[in-house]
Amino acid sequence: MRRVDAGSYLYWSDRRAVEIASDNGINLSSRLNWTFKAAPQGIGAEVTKRDRPDLTRREKARKIEKAIGAKAVTTFDSPPPARFAKGVGQVHIARFTGGPERDKGAMFHMRTTSGSGQQVDLVLFGSMDNFPGRTLRPSDAPEAGWFSSAWYAIAELVESRGTRNTSQWDDPESLSVEALNIALNQGNTGDPADHEGRPWTRGYTLAHADNSEWFAQIYTDVVLTEGRWRLSGNMAGAQRILVGAPVWVRTASPESVIRYAQLQDRPAARSRFRRPPSVR
Repeated sequence: MRRVDAGSYLYWSDRRAVEIASDNGINLSSRLNWTFKAAPQGIGAEVTKRDRPDLTRREKARKIEKAIGAKAVTTFDSPPPARFAKGVGQVHIARFTGGPERDKGAMFHMRTTSGSGQQVDLVLFGSMDNFPGRTLRPSDAPEAGWFSSAWYAIAELVESRGTRNTSQWDDPESLSVEALNIALNQGNTGDPADHEGRPWTRGYTLAHADNSEWFAQIYTDVVLTEGRWRLSGNMAGAQRILVGAPVWVRTASPESVIRYAQLQDRPAARSRFRRPPSVR
């Protein structure tokens, strides 16, 4: 799909952008404005510095993308592990209340296909605070339905940036499969088949955005061992799973975002409220 030429940032993590810039020697400081005027008698010119306006989000994003370059995978044809990933497509957004952000956690799922035809799923964990203008709010998603007991393992993965795993999902494939399970099935009530293709009927889900440009930092990247997993439903066909954190999501227009709270047939499901344990 074509990149978003004009649009707005649905999600922006200034902290992650600054950290990536610092780790990779990228200068995101304010730019200088220069003014030129003819010198007396028209010989030469006077050059003066004016104010130092901050870089826009778009300018910061372009500088980061340029510096990271090929380290950010796009076609997913190169073998794991990827450190960064970017793409354009549909982004699904939900809450994740068991992660390091506690009640402010946000979860993103993107699905794409590599150049060789391999299904690729990305599951990203961020913060509700990073939606500019609070476009999406925690109260938009009912806390109802199934919630994975692997929330603490995901929290450990995100907080350690993929360097620590002391959970029962003690290998990268197991934890990645569980992360995808959370992204696709969290909030289910009754038969999971009833929710396939209808994410707004699940608890914790917030919205999806079409034709969105995204950039992510990756913590773990696995290709599932053939024959090890018997995945069904909306997880069927999973082959490569990347788990990490979003840096930004940019949409073409406000109409690109479908907010589930505005759908009339969305079940409130408040009577089936089941709150997961908080992170200690």
